[in-house]
Amino acid sequence: MTAVHGPDGTDFSLRCDGCGLLLRGLGAVLHRWDLAWSVLRRHGWIGARTADGPHGCPRCVRHGTSTVHDDLPDRHT
Repeated sequence: MTAVHGPDGTDFSLRCDGCGLLLRGLGAVLHRWDLAWSVLRRHGWIGARTADGPHGCPRCVRHGTSTVHDDLPDRHT
């Protein structure tokens, strides 16, 4: 899915396109999308580098239920 911006435009969340898992309050902690995505990739998220997605959570990737393709070469394992 997409990084969902909060009502004031400064905070954002990330939703998995597979299961709908929602990580809230990322902007409050990580401040910028590129920084948040870099951290989330290290924790198993896959998908597009852009905030508009698609994105897949580690649980969907682990269980093979993610339909998101990770074509980015910078994935940290």
